[in-house]
Amino acid sequence: MQRSPLSPGVALVLVVCGHVFASFFMRNLGAGLDGIADPFAAKVARSFYFLFNLTVTTLSPFMALFLVFLVYRLWRGKTVQWGIDILGGLLLLRCFVIFILLNLLLLSQLRAGALLLTQLILFLPVITLSFGWLYWRLDAASRARGERQIRFAEDDDSPSVFDYFHIATRTLLQFEPSGASAVSKTMKTLFIIHGIMMLDLVALTLSRAIALASGG
Repeated sequence: MQRSPLSPGVALVLVVCGHVFASFFMRNLGAGLDGIADPFAAKVARSFYFLFNLTVTTLSPFMALFLVFLVYRLWRGKTVQWGIDILGGLLLLRCFVIFILLNLLLLSQLRAGALLLTQLILFLPVITLSFGWLYWRLDAASRARGERQIRFAEDDDSPSVFDYFHIATRTLLQFEPSGASAVSKTMKTLFIIHGIMMLDLVALTLSRAIALASGG
């Protein structure tokens, strides 16, 4: 079986974009902390925002140098997969933390509805890019060994990195990855987790909208 092209440059850009949206989410959360009426939710949100600020203040210079180093190695034709793995793993961790915070906001009383809407919009690219990276990384590693974890609906002898982010994007509309099917148990589990996370947000958003419409 032909080995899948890894497209490390494209993957690096998409993963970095995921971190940018995750940072926007946290900064917008910090700007709207006073709009969280529920004391417990406000305390949790402030704690995570404090950790975010501390991390940014401490690690920003090192992360900037790290990105420059990866770009330099990529330009020289050197491998940067280990660097993308570090960034992708951190992005996935931030995705789950943001998911918890977003659920907390959806279940809490807010003084400003705009905060929730903005946070929902900012979260969508974060979860899409996080799972897109994870699908690509796991399946590409399997294909390098002559196996596969994802079977695409179309010819998939050499899928590009875009194909994996594409199936993650389609989950926004159908609550589960479409255009491809999971082969391994690991990938089937990830597809289920991804779909549940999207369905959870849609269900909570609809319940919040109904409550607001009924004056609750």
